[in-house]
Amino acid sequence: MRGLIAMLGLLVGALALPSALAAEKLPSRYDERRDSFLFNGKQNMPYKLWGVTIKWHRDCMAGKAADCVRLAQAFEKGSGEMAPDMRVSIAYWMKSCEMGVASACTRAATIFRDGSATFVNLDLAQKMADRGCIALKDQGACAALAESMASAGKADGRSAQLIDTACASGADDGCRLKANALFYERKDAAARAEALPMFDKACTAKRAWGCMGLADAYREGWGVAKDAVRSVGYARTGCTQGQGDRLRLCTLYGISLARPGDKASLNKGEDYLDASCNAGDGMACNHLGRIGLSVVSGATTTMEEGLYYLRRGCDLNYGPACSYLSVAYSSGIVVNPDNAVAFSLNDKACRLGDGEGCTLAKGLLAGDSGMRSRIPPIDPSLPVADQLRLAKAAVDGGDKTVGVNAVIRLMQEGNEDAQWMLGGWLYYGLPGMFDLSRQKDGLILFENAARVGHVEAAIYMGMAYWYGDGIAEDRAKGEKYMLIAATRGSEMAGAIYRSMRLEPVRQENARRAKAMEEAMRTRRATWADAMANWKPSWSAPSTTYSPSSTNSVASIIDNSNWNQRINYLSGSTTACPASNHYC
Repeated sequence: MRGLIAMLGLLVGALALPSALAAEKLPSRYDERRDSFLFNGKQNMPYKLWGVTIKWHRDCMAGKAADCVRLAQAFEKGSGEMAPDMRVSIAYWMKSCEMGVASACTRAATIFRDGSATFVNLDLAQKMADRGCIALKDQGACAALAESMASAGKADGRSAQLIDTACASGADDGCRLKANALFYERKDAAARAEALPMFDKACTAKRAWGCMGLADAYREGWGVAKDAVRSVGYARTGCTQGQGDRLRLCTLYGISLARPGDKASLNKGEDYLDASCNAGDGMACNHLGRIGLSVVSGATTTMEEGLYYLRRGCDLNYGPACSYLSVAYSSGIVVNPDNAVAFSLNDKACRLGDGEGCTLAKGLLAGDSGMRSRIPPIDPSLPVADQLRLAKAAVDGGDKTVGVNAVIRLMQEGNEDAQWMLGGWLYYGLPGMFDLSRQKDGLILFENAARVGHVEAAIYMGMAYWYGDGIAEDRAKGEKYMLIAATRGSEMAGAIYRSMRLEPVRQENARRAKAMEEAMRTRRATWADAMANWKPSWSAPSTTYSPSSTNSVASIIDNSNWNQRINYLSGSTTACPASNHYC
């Protein structure tokens, strides 16, 4: 939430204009567009190519593996105005692997295994890694093969041998797998003694996994004496300098910074925790939520935001976040007090292994044996997305009270999807529940959702402010909300935002066109007036030239002017004034 607005200034230029500092031409929506598709392990994935990527694709299909890799990286990270799309990226990684790029086989195996392309395919993960390892003789791919075998439940002596060989050859992933197996799986003193030097070597080389092992070791006292200062130092190094998966390291570093009494450090810690929470670490969400709900002095996280983060942590199945969120319901902090909701959350925390949740659940149940029967029909311990789906189905099916109550509860927790849904019911009405008298409340919820990055709400408020639809016109705000939606990946919002930014240009062009039209009318009128009173600007004299003829005063002056011009041309004088029509 907190990082969204801060990013906008940095992204304005990127959305409005292509970078002038780019080392090479980047994909642009102002260039040629072409539709294409590639098999990505699940389907023939349709997508669009822009500008220079059309040439890259053509060269890739012609056998140039480097261009296949370039496209895989472009779709993985984004390039120019082309948004990231892992569903397309994996297709080009597969193609690169087929063309003999061993590192592409390793990357494809990882993506198929971790589901970052929105689906998991362990068979293809193993196939890609097997090609890189066996056919292309790459030890990094051999480590990936061992990891794929473990994910598929096929870990055996062969996978251990692959890991040992990969590590011995210097493959970083091989050493990571070996050290982690020794330290976190075998756990005995001898195994941890063998793993610690591997962690140290890796952390010195700024590999995040090595710093993670050392941070855990010194925090928990595994194989070494406990040393919180050293643990934080390794977490800091891994988070700020490490390569690889730094998520938990940044959470630990953020927790170490977020201490009361030092506002600058606390706020910096909050930023790290926010980033880690948004990236999916429930521990970070839990700690940041507790800061908000506890009203820590100097913190920027509000109580309402605290609820939001705790819910996110609970949805990520981090038990302590569920049990702490329950405190808000049992005590009526921000939300309406409801012991049945608190019990449901603690029950989930207990199932996730959180001791505090078990204790709280037992206490609530002891005080009221019928507690389970009063859990709301839409279980508050379910992930938010599931609750909202059930709520919408309930409203659509006629059980509006059940659906609306669930959405209101989530709205009080600050959930943007709930604000968007309830805002629509308030603004447009929901027969039997809301008439049209609460449209202002609906707009407030729409704007609350837009502020924290809800794409549809941001587009809605962007257009509302731009045109003054139901709200006072404010084009600067309209642009701001449309930019929020664009930075969240909406291509439509990006196009609308660029159009909004060009509105002053269109207005200036319209002004100039109007001015030119007016000038043209003026010139036409001037010409028409002149023609109405036209007379020749010169006509032949009525008498012919004669040296001895008597001239009028006008003729004398005209002759003098003419002589002046001739003298100027012949060089006998250096002046010929502009008042002389011959000059």
